[in-house]
Amino acid sequence: MLHVLNGDALAEVFPASIPGKIAVAREALIDGPVKANSIEGLWLIREKFLKSNYTGASEEDYFTKVVPEFEKIMTATADTKVYLWFENDLFCQVNLWFSMFLLKNHTGDIYLVSPTTDLIEGFGGMNQLQLEQAYRNAKLLTKNERHILRDMWDLYQRPDVSEALTLSKQVSPELPFLYPAVLAWKESLPHGEYVGKPKEALKEISAQLETDDFGKIFRAFHIKYPIYGYGDLQVKRLWEELKKEEKQVK
Repeated sequence: MLHVLNGDALAEVFPASIPGKIAVAREALIDGPVKANSIEGLWLIREKFLKSNYTGASEEDYFTKVVPEFEKIMTATADTKVYLWFENDLFCQVNLWFSMFLLKNHTGDIYLVSPTTDLIEGFGGMNQLQLEQAYRNAKLLTKNERHILRDMWDLYQRPDVSEALTLSKQVSPELPFLYPAVLAWKESLPHGEYVGKPKEALKEISAQLETDDFGKIFRAFHIKYPIYGYGDLQVKRLWEELKKEEKQVK
C-alpha cells in the first residue's frame, strides 16, 4: 500500500496502525504557474516560483523534500494499492488532480480517503480512531472517475475552467466535491477590474473588521471561505499583492 498524504500536518498524526508506505504531497499547486511541457519542466518552474515568493524556500529543499515524494507516486508498482488522502477544498483538490496525473499509468487499485469533518477542520479535526475509520471507508475509484480526476489536472494546466465546470457537473453524483472546488477556482480568476473572489473577500473582511491586522483578517477568511483551503502563506501573498495594487492605483 502507498498512502499519499496532502501535507506534513497529516503525516505527523497519521495512525501507525494503518499499514503501508507514505508519500507526502508538499506542494501548493493552487498558487503560481503550473504550465509546462514535461514533468521535469514543471519541477523547475515550481522551484523558481516558490523560491521567489516564499521566504525560506530553496532549490535544495524542492529537489530533496518535494520531488522525491512525488516520485514515490510515479513509481508505484502495479500491485500497489494507492490511497489518496485529500480534502475537498480547492487547495487539496488541485494537488489531488496532479497526483492522479502522476498515477496515469498505474494499473492497480486507487482509493480516495475523505475527511468526515467540515471544510474548516478537514483531517486536522479527526482523531486516530476517526482517521482509521476513514481509511476503512475509502472509496475505490472507478476507471471513469480516475480519468476525470486526471483530466482535471490537464484542464487546470491549460487553464480551461469552462470545460472543468462542465465535466465536474456531469459527475456530481459520483464525485460531489468536485464541482464546488472548480466553481471556487472560476470565482478566484480576475477579469476586468474584478481582482477575483479571494482578494475581494480580503478587502471586504478588512473593511468589516476595520483593521489591516493580517492575523485577524486571515482567521476571518479561513472561517468564511474554507472552500479555498489556503494556508496563511497563500493568503499573506494575496494580501500583500492587494496592498501593492491599491498603492499603484493611488
